[in-house]
Amino acid sequence: MSQKAGFSGVSSSTLANISIILLVGVLAIVHLKAVIQPLVVATLIFFLIRPPAQWLEERIGGHPLVAYGVLVSMVMGFLFFASNSMYENMQNFTNEAPELEQSLQLKIAWLEDLSIFGYHMDTSALTGLITIETVNSYAAGFVGTLAGFTTSFVTVLIFLLFIILEAETLPKRIKAAYPDDVDRIMSVAAGSGEGINTYVVTRATVAFGQAIVAAIVLSAMDIPFVFLWASITFLMDFIPYVGALLSIIPPILLGLIVLPSTTSLLLIALLVANQQVWGGIIEPQLAGQRLDMSPIVLLLLVAFWGWAWGIMGMVLGVPLAVIMKIGLESDERTRPIAMMLSRDPSLDQ
Repeated sequence: MSQKAGFSGVSSSTLANISIILLVGVLAIVHLKAVIQPLVVATLIFFLIRPPAQWLEERIGGHPLVAYGVLVSMVMGFLFFASNSMYENMQNFTNEAPELEQSLQLKIAWLEDLSIFGYHMDTSALTGLITIETVNSYAAGFVGTLAGFTTSFVTVLIFLLFIILEAETLPKRIKAAYPDDVDRIMSVAAGSGEGINTYVVTRATVAFGQAIVAAIVLSAMDIPFVFLWASITFLMDFIPYVGALLSIIPPILLGLIVLPSTTSLLLIALLVANQQVWGGIIEPQLAGQRLDMSPIVLLLLVAFWGWAWGIMGMVLGVPLAVIMKIGLESDERTRPIAMMLSRDPSLDQ
Protein backbone atom coordinates (compact mmCIF):
# COMPACT_ATOMS: atom_id res chain seq x y z
CA MET A 1 0.00 0.00 0.00
CA SER A 2 1.41 3.35 -0.98
CA GLN A 3 1.63 6.12 1.57
CA LYS A 4 -0.44 9.24 1.07
CA ALA A 5 1.43 12.47 0.47
CA GLY A 6 1.41 14.87 3.37
CA PHE A 7 2.41 18.45 4.02
CA SER A 8 5.39 19.68 1.97
CA GLY A 9 6.05 16.23 0.54
CA VAL A 10 6.23 14.52 3.93
CA SER A 11 4.18 11.34 4.14
CA SER A 12 1.16 11.38 6.43
CA SER A 13 2.55 8.46 8.43
CA THR A 14 5.76 10.39 9.06
CA LEU A 15 3.78 13.42 10.20
CA ALA A 16 1.74 11.22 12.53
CA ASN A 17 4.88 9.69 14.02
CA ILE A 18 6.44 13.13 14.51
CA SER A 19 3.27 14.39 16.21
CA ILE A 20 3.26 11.46 18.63
CA ILE A 21 6.96 11.92 19.40
CA LEU A 22 6.43 15.66 19.98
CA LEU A 23 3.51 15.01 22.34
CA VAL A 24 5.44 12.43 24.38
CA GLY A 25 8.50 14.70 24.32
CA VAL A 26 6.59 17.71 25.67
CA LEU A 27 5.07 15.63 28.48
CA ALA A 28 8.51 14.26 29.39
CA ILE A 29 10.14 17.71 29.27
CA VAL A 30 7.55 19.17 31.65
CA HIS A 31 7.14 16.29 34.09
CA LEU A 32 10.70 14.90 34.06
CA LYS A 33 12.49 18.25 34.28
CA ALA A 34 14.64 17.18 37.24
CA VAL A 35 16.21 14.42 35.13
CA ILE A 36 16.08 15.75 31.56
CA GLN A 37 17.39 19.26 32.23
CA PRO A 38 20.69 18.11 33.84
CA LEU A 39 21.11 15.56 31.04
CA VAL A 40 20.62 18.26 28.37
CA VAL A 41 23.05 20.60 30.13
CA ALA A 42 25.62 17.82 30.47
CA THR A 43 25.30 16.96 26.77
CA LEU A 44 25.76 20.58 25.71
CA ILE A 45 28.76 20.98 28.02
CA PHE A 46 30.26 17.84 26.50
CA PHE A 47 29.89 19.25 22.98
CA LEU A 48 31.53 22.50 24.13
CA ILE A 49 34.52 21.04 25.95
CA ARG A 50 35.18 18.13 23.58
CA PRO A 51 37.41 20.08 21.10
CA PRO A 52 39.62 21.73 23.77
CA ALA A 53 39.69 18.44 25.73
CA GLN A 54 40.97 16.57 22.68
CA TRP A 55 43.59 19.27 22.13
CA LEU A 56 44.66 19.08 25.77
CA GLU A 57 44.70 15.28 25.74
CA GLU A 58 47.16 15.26 22.82
CA ARG A 59 49.57 17.39 24.83
CA ILE A 60 49.36 15.99 28.35
CA GLY A 61 48.46 12.39 27.45
CA GLY A 62 46.95 10.00 29.95
CA HIS A 63 43.30 9.03 30.32
CA PRO A 64 40.75 11.28 28.56
CA LEU A 65 39.13 11.98 31.94
CA VAL A 66 42.23 13.98 32.96
CA ALA A 67 41.74 16.54 30.17
CA TYR A 68 37.99 16.70 30.74
CA GLY A 69 38.56 17.02 34.49
CA VAL A 70 40.80 20.06 34.04
CA LEU A 71 38.23 21.83 31.86
CA VAL A 72 35.28 20.93 34.07
CA SER A 73 37.18 22.19 37.13
CA MET A 74 37.72 25.50 35.37
CA VAL A 75 34.01 25.75 34.53
CA MET A 76 33.02 24.90 38.11
CA GLY A 77 35.44 27.47 39.51
CA PHE A 78 34.04 30.19 37.24
CA LEU A 79 30.43 29.33 38.14
CA PHE A 80 31.25 29.30 41.86
CA PHE A 81 32.95 32.69 41.68
CA ALA A 82 30.21 34.25 39.53
CA SER A 83 27.33 32.94 41.63
CA ASN A 84 28.94 34.02 44.92
CA SER A 85 29.75 37.49 43.58
CA MET A 86 26.23 37.97 42.21
CA TYR A 87 24.72 36.76 45.48
CA GLU A 88 26.80 39.23 47.49
CA ASN A 89 25.80 42.06 45.14
CA MET A 90 22.17 41.02 45.47
CA GLN A 91 22.41 41.10 49.25
CA ASN A 92 23.99 44.56 49.19
CA PHE A 93 21.30 45.80 46.82
CA THR A 94 18.59 44.52 49.16
CA ASN A 95 20.26 46.25 52.11
CA GLU A 96 20.38 49.58 50.28
CA ALA A 97 16.81 49.33 48.99
CA PRO A 98 15.42 51.73 51.67
CA GLU A 99 17.84 54.49 50.61
CA LEU A 100 16.99 53.96 46.96
CA GLU A 101 13.30 54.07 47.86
CA GLN A 102 13.83 57.49 49.43
CA SER A 103 15.53 58.72 46.26
CA LEU A 104 12.60 57.41 44.24
CA GLN A 105 10.09 59.24 46.44
CA LEU A 106 12.03 62.49 46.06
CA LYS A 107 12.08 62.08 42.27
CA ILE A 108 8.32 61.41 42.19
CA ALA A 109 7.65 64.44 44.42
CA TRP A 110 9.72 66.59 42.04
CA LEU A 111 7.70 65.35 39.08
CA GLU A 112 4.43 66.07 40.90
CA ASP A 113 5.52 69.66 41.59
CA LEU A 114 6.71 70.18 38.02
CA SER A 115 4.35 72.39 36.02
CA ILE A 116 4.42 72.64 32.23
CA PHE A 117 2.11 75.39 30.94
CA GLY A 118 0.03 74.96 34.07
CA TYR A 119 -0.28 71.20 33.60
CA HIS A 120 0.87 68.90 36.43
CA MET A 121 2.04 65.38 35.64
CA ASP A 122 -0.02 62.43 36.88
CA THR A 123 2.51 60.10 38.55
CA SER A 124 0.07 57.39 39.62
CA ALA A 125 0.97 55.12 36.70
CA LEU A 126 4.67 55.89 37.13
CA THR A 127 4.73 54.87 40.77
CA GLY A 128 3.33 51.47 39.85
CA LEU A 129 5.82 50.96 37.02
CA ILE A 130 9.09 52.21 38.54
CA THR A 131 9.61 50.67 41.96
CA ILE A 132 12.53 49.27 43.90
CA GLU A 133 10.52 46.07 44.40
CA THR A 134 10.35 45.61 40.62
CA VAL A 135 14.12 45.84 40.22
CA ASN A 136 14.71 43.70 43.31
CA SER A 137 12.35 40.93 42.22
CA TYR A 138 13.84 40.87 38.72
CA ALA A 139 17.41 40.55 39.98
CA ALA A 140 16.46 38.12 42.77
CA GLY A 141 14.68 35.84 40.32
CA PHE A 142 17.68 35.77 38.02
CA VAL A 143 20.21 35.18 40.80
CA GLY A 144 17.93 32.48 42.21
CA THR A 145 17.89 30.71 38.84
CA LEU A 146 21.69 30.78 38.68
CA ALA A 147 21.95 29.55 42.26
CA GLY A 148 19.52 26.72 41.55
CA PHE A 149 21.57 25.65 38.54
CA THR A 150 24.77 25.74 40.60
CA THR A 151 23.12 23.56 43.25
CA SER A 152 22.06 20.97 40.67
CA PHE A 153 25.49 20.97 39.03
CA VAL A 154 26.40 17.77 40.91
CA THR A 155 23.74 15.93 38.92
CA VAL A 156 25.08 17.52 35.74
CA LEU A 157 28.58 16.30 36.57
CA ILE A 158 27.35 12.73 37.08
CA PHE A 159 25.66 12.74 33.67
CA LEU A 160 28.73 14.38 32.11
CA LEU A 161 31.01 11.69 33.54
CA PHE A 162 28.95 8.90 31.97
CA ILE A 163 28.70 10.77 28.66
CA ILE A 164 32.50 11.14 28.53
CA LEU A 165 32.98 7.44 29.27
CA GLU A 166 30.34 6.42 26.72
CA ALA A 167 31.78 8.69 24.01
CA GLU A 168 34.85 6.50 23.66
CA THR A 169 32.92 3.35 22.75
CA LEU A 170 29.65 4.70 21.37
CA PRO A 171 30.80 5.03 17.70
CA LYS A 172 31.81 1.36 17.60
CA ARG A 173 28.47 0.26 19.05
CA ILE A 174 26.53 2.42 16.61
CA LYS A 175 28.50 0.96 13.71
CA ALA A 176 27.79 -2.55 14.92
CA ALA A 177 24.09 -1.96 15.60
CA TYR A 178 23.23 0.32 12.64
CA PRO A 179 25.85 -0.21 9.94
CA ASP A 180 23.67 1.43 7.28
CA ASP A 181 22.94 4.56 9.29
CA VAL A 182 26.28 5.07 11.04
CA ASP A 183 27.42 7.81 8.64
CA ARG A 184 24.20 9.78 9.08
CA ILE A 185 24.24 9.45 12.88
CA MET A 186 27.88 10.48 13.16
CA SER A 187 27.22 13.39 10.78
CA VAL A 188 24.39 14.61 13.01
CA ALA A 189 26.62 14.36 16.09
CA ALA A 190 29.51 16.18 14.40
CA GLY A 191 27.23 18.83 12.94
CA SER A 192 25.54 19.38 16.28
CA GLY A 193 28.85 19.82 18.06
CA GLU A 194 30.16 22.23 15.44
CA GLY A 195 26.93 24.23 15.37
CA ILE A 196 26.72 24.51 19.16
CA ASN A 197 30.37 25.53 19.47
CA THR A 198 30.03 28.18 16.77
CA TYR A 199 26.89 29.58 18.38
CA VAL A 200 28.22 29.60 21.96
CA VAL A 201 31.63 31.09 21.09
CA THR A 202 30.05 33.82 18.96
CA ARG A 203 27.31 34.57 21.47
CA ALA A 204 29.73 34.54 24.43
CA THR A 205 32.09 36.95 22.65
CA VAL A 206 29.26 39.35 21.86
CA ALA A 207 27.74 39.02 25.34
CA PHE A 208 31.09 39.62 27.04
CA GLY A 209 31.83 42.68 24.93
CA GLN A 210 28.37 44.08 25.53
CA ALA A 211 28.64 43.45 29.29
CA ILE A 212 32.06 45.17 29.49
CA VAL A 213 30.81 48.28 27.67
CA ALA A 214 27.64 48.33 29.80
CA ALA A 215 29.79 48.08 32.96
CA ILE A 216 31.93 51.03 31.82
CA VAL A 217 28.83 53.13 31.11
CA LEU A 218 27.19 52.25 34.42
CA SER A 219 30.40 52.92 36.36
CA ALA A 220 30.89 56.28 34.67
CA MET A 221 27.37 57.31 35.69
CA ASP A 222 27.68 55.96 39.25
CA ILE A 223 24.91 53.37 38.92
CA PRO A 224 25.22 51.07 41.97
CA PHE A 225 26.00 47.33 41.78
CA VAL A 226 27.64 47.38 38.37
CA PHE A 227 28.87 43.78 38.57
CA LEU A 228 25.34 42.47 39.14
CA TRP A 229 23.86 44.29 36.13
CA ALA A 230 26.84 43.47 33.88
CA SER A 231 26.55 39.77 34.79
CA ILE A 232 22.83 39.79 34.02
CA THR A 233 23.58 41.52 30.70
CA PHE A 234 26.12 38.81 29.82
CA LEU A 235 23.88 35.85 30.65
CA MET A 236 20.63 37.30 29.27
CA ASP A 237 22.29 37.93 25.91
CA PHE A 238 22.14 34.17 25.33
CA ILE A 239 18.37 34.56 24.93
CA PRO A 240 17.95 35.68 21.30
CA TYR A 241 16.20 38.91 20.31
CA VAL A 242 14.65 39.74 23.70
CA GLY A 243 17.26 38.81 26.31
CA ALA A 244 19.63 41.73 25.75
CA LEU A 245 16.80 44.27 25.79
CA LEU A 246 15.33 42.81 28.98
CA SER A 247 18.74 42.91 30.69
CA ILE A 248 19.02 46.70 30.47
CA ILE A 249 15.66 47.35 32.16
CA PRO A 250 16.92 47.18 35.81
CA PRO A 251 19.87 49.60 35.34
CA ILE A 252 17.61 51.95 33.36
CA LEU A 253 15.06 51.95 36.19
CA LEU A 254 17.84 52.63 38.68
CA GLY A 255 19.12 55.42 36.45
CA LEU A 256 15.68 57.02 36.43
CA ILE A 257 15.72 56.89 40.22
CA VAL A 258 19.22 58.11 41.09
CA LEU A 259 20.21 60.28 38.11
CA PRO A 260 19.00 63.67 36.89
CA SER A 261 16.48 63.54 34.05
CA THR A 262 18.89 64.51 31.25
CA THR A 263 21.58 62.12 32.48
CA SER A 264 19.10 59.25 32.75
CA LEU A 265 18.05 59.84 29.12
CA LEU A 266 21.72 59.67 28.13
CA LEU A 267 22.07 56.40 30.05
CA ILE A 268 19.10 54.91 28.18
CA ALA A 269 20.54 56.00 24.83
CA LEU A 270 23.99 54.56 25.57
CA LEU A 271 22.70 51.19 26.83
CA VAL A 272 20.33 50.75 23.88
CA ALA A 273 23.05 51.79 21.41
CA ASN A 274 25.47 49.33 23.03
CA GLN A 275 22.99 46.49 22.61
CA GLN A 276 22.21 47.38 19.00
CA VAL A 277 25.84 47.74 17.94
CA TRP A 278 26.92 44.40 19.40
CA GLY A 279 23.79 42.49 18.38
CA GLY A 280 23.15 44.09 14.99
CA ILE A 281 26.62 44.84 13.65
CA ILE A 282 29.42 42.99 15.46
CA GLU A 283 27.70 39.63 15.95
CA PRO A 284 26.93 39.03 12.22
CA GLN A 285 30.55 39.91 11.40
CA LEU A 286 31.89 37.38 13.92
CA ALA A 287 29.51 34.60 12.94
CA GLY A 288 29.63 35.27 9.19
CA GLN A 289 25.87 34.93 9.25
CA ARG A 290 23.18 34.46 11.83
CA LEU A 291 21.75 31.09 12.74
CA ASP A 292 19.88 29.63 9.81
CA MET A 293 16.64 29.61 11.79
CA SER A 294 13.48 31.59 11.17
CA PRO A 295 13.21 34.40 13.77
CA ILE A 296 9.60 33.51 14.56
CA VAL A 297 10.60 29.86 15.04
CA LEU A 298 13.37 30.88 17.46
CA LEU A 299 11.00 33.12 19.40
CA LEU A 300 8.42 30.33 19.65
CA LEU A 301 11.05 27.83 20.77
CA VAL A 302 12.45 30.26 23.36
CA ALA A 303 8.91 30.91 24.61
CA PHE A 304 8.24 27.16 24.87
CA TRP A 305 11.47 26.39 26.74
CA GLY A 306 10.90 29.40 28.97
CA TRP A 307 7.44 28.05 29.83
CA ALA A 308 8.84 24.58 30.50
CA TRP A 309 12.12 25.37 32.30
CA GLY A 310 12.14 29.11 33.04
CA ILE A 311 15.17 31.29 32.32
CA MET A 312 17.46 28.26 32.03
CA GLY A 313 15.18 26.84 29.35
CA MET A 314 15.31 30.11 27.40
CA VAL A 315 19.11 29.97 27.43
CA LEU A 316 19.15 26.31 26.32
CA GLY A 317 16.46 26.80 23.67
CA VAL A 318 18.73 27.90 20.81
CA PRO A 319 21.36 25.10 21.12
CA LEU A 320 18.52 22.57 21.28
CA ALA A 321 16.99 24.17 18.17
CA VAL A 322 20.34 23.74 16.37
CA ILE A 323 20.41 20.03 17.21
CA MET A 324 16.76 19.58 16.21
CA LYS A 325 17.27 21.24 12.83
CA ILE A 326 20.43 19.26 12.05
CA GLY A 327 18.62 16.04 12.96
CA LEU A 328 15.69 16.90 10.69
CA GLU A 329 18.03 17.76 7.82
CA SER A 330 19.77 14.37 8.06
CA ASP A 331 16.69 12.40 6.96
CA GLU A 332 15.07 12.87 3.55
CA ARG A 333 11.61 12.30 5.06
CA THR A 334 11.97 15.21 7.52
CA ARG A 335 14.22 17.50 5.46
CA PRO A 336 11.24 19.57 4.18
CA ILE A 337 10.37 20.37 7.80
CA ALA A 338 13.95 21.54 8.40
CA MET A 339 13.70 23.76 5.33
CA MET A 340 10.50 25.29 6.70
CA LEU A 341 12.34 26.11 9.91
CA SER A 342 15.23 27.75 8.05
CA ARG A 343 15.60 31.45 7.52
CA ASP A 344 17.25 31.05 4.12
CA PRO A 345 16.98 27.39 3.02
CA SER A 346 19.24 26.12 0.28
CA LEU A 347 17.30 25.15 -2.84
CA ASP A 348 19.71 22.35 -3.73
CA GLN A 349 18.87 20.30 -0.61
